[in-house]
Amino acid sequence: MLTSILKTRTLAGFALAYVICGLMLGFGLITQNPEAAGTEMLFSHRGFYWLEPFPKVIPWVCTALLSLSAMLSRLRPSETKLAYGSANFTMLLIVCIALTQIETVFAKPDVLAAAAVSLAMFLLLGSTYKNENVLSELFHCGLLLGLSSLFIGQTILLLIPLLFSLLILRTGNWKEWAVLLLGIAMCTVFVMMFTVWSAEPLLEFKRVVQSAWGEYFSQQNLNAGHVVLSFALVAAVAAIFRSLTLGTVTERNLILVNLSWIVTVGLMVILFGLGWQEGLILVSFPLSASITQTIEKIKRWWLADLLLLLILSAPFVKSLWHF
Repeated sequence: MLTSILKTRTLAGFALAYVICGLMLGFGLITQNPEAAGTEMLFSHRGFYWLEPFPKVIPWVCTALLSLSAMLSRLRPSETKLAYGSANFTMLLIVCIALTQIETVFAKPDVLAAAAVSLAMFLLLGSTYKNENVLSELFHCGLLLGLSSLFIGQTILLLIPLLFSLLILRTGNWKEWAVLLLGIAMCTVFVMMFTVWSAEPLLEFKRVVQSAWGEYFSQQNLNAGHVVLSFALVAAVAAIFRSLTLGTVTERNLILVNLSWIVTVGLMVILFGLGWQEGLILVSFPLSASITQTIEKIKRWWLADLLLLLILSAPFVKSLWHF
């Protein structure tokens, strides 16, 4: 019944999705540890240093950024509707996945900002599928990638899935590759123009870059909430396997883009020192899109409801039940 309502493009499904998201966010704000924010912010981006004297404001800034990602996840550009599934499910699952990392999600606005910018970048890239004259969109994809790396330095590696996506979504025109790289370079130029006002511009530019490089830091251990979330990860793997073997050409292409996104963030965690909680937040959209496909393919409504409720319970179980 729950999944049937959320699947429909009606006011009831729209309102129900937002009510559930609001309840999860409200619960997270109430149960989050306010002392964790000040500690985490020691490693945060230079652009958010002004928040350190106001630790009570940090969770609200993070909530706004997470809400922005949830709203962006509802967009279905071009041919992506089939591959991404219901916008209501995707929005719910993004919030759910992020809130299972509650000590991080309410303390690291840089991570949430990078996640929102990365999501916008891949959605913009998806809008170029089967379209002509997309040089402007690809230039802005480059700008967004550069901006994302200014929040979390490791996200510059998302250039790998971006280039891979150009191979499978586009015709391989060299101008498109050049424009994408030009967009990234322009972001660097904008930062250099900003730092030139400093007494030591090269040192200031170095500080901006260094402050963006995420360092592994966590107060979280594995708990029951993460165990519950593992059901969501199994559902995502099942959807990826199905799309690659039985899906349409469009579905396979877009799932390969999402898979390359997930694998690259995994490399950031394993090889480049990014915390796994931050990594999970960065891949919340491709994971949620895959989980949505699994839920929508379940023919028995009560089984789909059970899986969805189990996944949505992860943030609550995480906060209330620790090992």
